[in-house]
Amino acid sequence: MTKLPFSGYILFKRLNNFYGAGKGEQTSVSRVNNVAEQRASIIAATIRALTRDGLAETTTRKIAAEANVNQATLRYYFGAKDDLLFAVLQEMMQITRQIVQTSLPVDEDLHTAIAMGLKAFWAHVEEAPELQVIQYELTMYALRNPQSAWLAREQYDGYFSVIEALFQRYLEAAGKTSALPLADVARFVVGGIDGLILQYVSNPDPVRARKSLDSLILATISLMEGSNLPDARILA
Repeated sequence: MTKLPFSGYILFKRLNNFYGAGKGEQTSVSRVNNVAEQRASIIAATIRALTRDGLAETTTRKIAAEANVNQATLRYYFGAKDDLLFAVLQEMMQITRQIVQTSLPVDEDLHTAIAMGLKAFWAHVEEAPELQVIQYELTMYALRNPQSAWLAREQYDGYFSVIEALFQRYLEAAGKTSALPLADVARFVVGGIDGLILQYVSNPDPVRARKSLDSLILATISLMEGSNLPDARILA
């Protein structure tokens, strides 16, 4: 069974005991008293099943077997399968936001902070690219259901807000302002990272990906400083 490399992720502490466990090794849900931990155990088992089998082939039977519970227990904690899948997406969204928030270093100048922050985030992508695939699959799955499409919007709105707030903090500390509205810079960064992730999971090439990431970092700094920007009239 594939084991996800989560042992080094400080951000995964509340689920770490479950993510890294193989079938038969993890703590049984029946032995866990805390409801939050029971849900976390099932979510972790669902991620392992999705990683191994993909969204289309992951059934509640497989999830229950991975979690060492029966299907009635899944229904008790999450209701229908869709509710469980969307809970997984929400958890992955929260983890991604936490990674972004903790990747940017403290007490660094703006240029260094942007470079170190994006490189630190990219290290997580390279360490577990299968998680990115799962998250994209679940995002598309949510968009196909009008009742859950809000999850996809919330996901990206959350990413934009986190990055904008972090950049604003560094600018204020340096006594600077951004030449381009920070909301636009944040969307540019998320769009660039999204594109790099899709390229990487399609054809993993760390050297090429890191070179492209460097270009994104330089472009982001240029946008914020207004340096070497072409005349905006070319966009008219």
